[in-house]
Formats: sequence, structure tokens, C-alpha cells
Amino acid sequence: MSTSTLVKLSAFAASFVSMVGFSTVLSVEPSYASIVNGGFETGNFDGWETLGDTSIETAAFGSGPTEGDFQALLRTSSSNEFQLEDFLGLSSGSLASLGNGNATDGSAIKQTFTAKAGQVVKFDWNFLTDELDFDDDPLSFNDFAFVSLTSLSELGDTSLSFMNSLTPFSDETGFEKFSYIIPTTGTYTLGIGVTDVGNRIFESGLLVDKVAVTPEPASILGLLAVSVLGAGSAFKRKQQHKA
Repeated sequence: MSTSTLVKLSAFAASFVSMVGFSTVLSVEPSYASIVNGGFETGNFDGWETLGDTSIETAAFGSGPTEGDFQALLRTSSSNEFQLEDFLGLSSGSLASLGNGNATDGSAIKQTFTAKAGQVVKFDWNFLTDELDFDDDPLSFNDFAFVSLTSLSELGDTSLSFMNSLTPFSDETGFEKFSYIIPTTGTYTLGIGVTDVGNRIFESGLLVDKVAVTPEPASILGLLAVSVLGAGSAFKRKQQHKA
């Protein structure tokens, strides 16, 4: 058998092994669902469940979006504390336990997804409020925004640094970033909300945009494919060098 024939057979074998290996990976790789409509670019809440006073806003609102043409707005003065906790699957008293005081009413959105350990849940948020300009003691009515994802935590409240807002609200924090590393592969529910504390006179709100789980599952498989096929090419080059 000639050297050139051996090289061709070796290249074919390497390519075959590479494709078999990759197809095997694909066949055993579970299906992981990314966040649906994380930028709200459908112009609605497709993929999300909502509770309370929620709407989709454009740049005409006066702040954001941070990506694309749309963003979500959540306002207080809607569903009460118990409805929020029930909607998000939180135990009774969870919102009050954050330490800002008794949550009176608010709004929330949520979405369930599956993710792999090491992936990162991210989104942009901007807390808005009228408490600072119109309330004599805004910290007595410390409205806050929060996120629930394996546990409940605060995003922001009226104790933060604010700037004058061009939105219907008097003040805003400006957009900040939230990120959370998925600890174990599984199914999760991301909940994002905002609530009044104490009184219902002065509203607060929360803008949300660019919700994502990164890297996307397709990106992980793409990198794996490049790695496997690259190994096959390296094997082919090695055989050619020997020949």
C-alpha cells in the first residue's frame, strides 16, 4: 500500500472518529433552555409570567433600554406582599425579612429555565423612586427591588445614590448589573420584583433589560465541536508528517 493511500486512510479514520465522538456528545447532551425573550424584544412579556403593574417601555420612557428597543418596567402599588411571595414561591415573611420593613405592595416577573453548572445569569436593572423628593423620611419607607434565584436578595433601595431622572419618576440609580453563577446543573426560576415599604403614596419602579444565561448552550456545543474537530485535524497533520 502506498504512502499516499495510508495518509488518506488515516485522515478518513481521524475524521470518522471525530464525527462519531461529536455525535455521541450531542446524543447524550441534555436539552438546556435559555432565557426566552430576555431583552423583551418581542415588545411584550412572551416567555415570562407577570404579576402586578408591569409594562414594556422604549427609550421614550426616559431611561434605557441598555440593548435593543425594549425593556421591562415594574411598578409598585399593585399586588400585596403575600401575593408576591406566593407568585415567586417564597415563604411567608420572606420580603419583610430583607430588613427594609413590611412590604405593602409591588410587582414581579418570573421565568423558569434549565442551566448547567458554571453558567451565569445576568441582567441590567435600574431602580426608580419618588420617595426621595416627596417623602420627609424616605428611609422610613425604604422601597426596594429584589431578585429571587435559589435565594432572595435585594437589588437596590432608597438608601442608594440616585440621580435626577428623565422618567416619570423623580430619581433613578442608573443601570446596574446583576450576575449569579449557577452552582449545579438543574432547573431554576428567576424572579425579579419591586415593592413599596410602609406607605402606598409614593411609587417606586424597576427597569429590567438584557436578561440572559451565558454562555448560551449552543455556544458551549459550538466550542466543543471546534475542539473535537480540531483534535481530528491535529491527528491528520501528525500522520502526514510521519508519512
